[in-house]
Amino acid sequence: MTPLRIRTASRLHFGLLGWGPHAPRQFGGVGLMVEHPGLELTATPADEFQAVGRLSDRVASLLDRMREKEASGSGLRPARIEVVAAPDEHMGLGVGTQLSLAVAGLLLTLSGVGEPSVEALARLSERGRRSGVGLHGFLHGGLVVDGGHKVADDVPPLVSRMDFPPEWSILIVRPPGPEGRHGAEEALAFAELPPCPERVTERLCRLVLLDLLSAVAEHDLAAFGAAVSELQHRVGTAFAPAQGGVYATPESETLVDDFARLGLVGGGQSSWGPLLYAFGDLSAEERQAVADWLVDRRGLDRSEILWTRARNQGASITSL
Repeated sequence: MTPLRIRTASRLHFGLLGWGPHAPRQFGGVGLMVEHPGLELTATPADEFQAVGRLSDRVASLLDRMREKEASGSGLRPARIEVVAAPDEHMGLGVGTQLSLAVAGLLLTLSGVGEPSVEALARLSERGRRSGVGLHGFLHGGLVVDGGHKVADDVPPLVSRMDFPPEWSILIVRPPGPEGRHGAEEALAFAELPPCPERVTERLCRLVLLDLLSAVAEHDLAAFGAAVSELQHRVGTAFAPAQGGVYATPESETLVDDFARLGLVGGGQSSWGPLLYAFGDLSAEERQAVADWLVDRRGLDRSEILWTRARNQGASITSL
């Protein structure tokens, strides 16, 4: 069996759409896959399951869980998995989901499953239990909307998937602050979160369907930015009881305001943060000027400022 390499993107999450006992479908959401920072892993057939390189403890834990499962009626073949590149986890980039799906995709492919289905990937990785954006984004890339859960542990359906304008620059900033909520802490936060009022869900769904998606279809950057900004404010307000404000920290709110003053649109926080994003149609010189301003005026570390583009394709698996 030929050794394999997988490359997948990171995920920006713009917000969930609805939750609570009144909602016939739970969560739903909208987000975007971005080229950088991405994840790269390799898999080599071996006599036993092994994890090496970055995040090896994390991958070893994934392998322990996955090898206990069956995929398409057959056992998984042992492999040596190496994480070649990956951003830090719990920053708002959906790294845990992409890592789990990448490992699952490699194992299924090495085991002769062929092109893994969304159901097989979700089952083996145990991902997509709340938001389906990262799951569908892994398979398809681009701008993704999922329809939420009809019943617990089902696969949230892919409602919309669009190519994102490649000419739009995407600013990613990691401000100072704690990691985003994850694991048991995240589960507790959701358990204690007040239900999203039905009128808010109605407005969020309208924003996504009639404003955000339509703006992307027409390559209308200003309209897209306005839709994302309102979506972020409404979702952030709903999550304020859990995170202490519309954003994870007051510093994050200041930076989002800065983005608008610097000529960017659609500034917001990805998932629980602390990672922030904004969009623009800027030249290389203008992008450099924005980064310089954030370093000089806000004291940000230049290594925490990144310009990237959308990734309009799913994870790619190739032979080594």
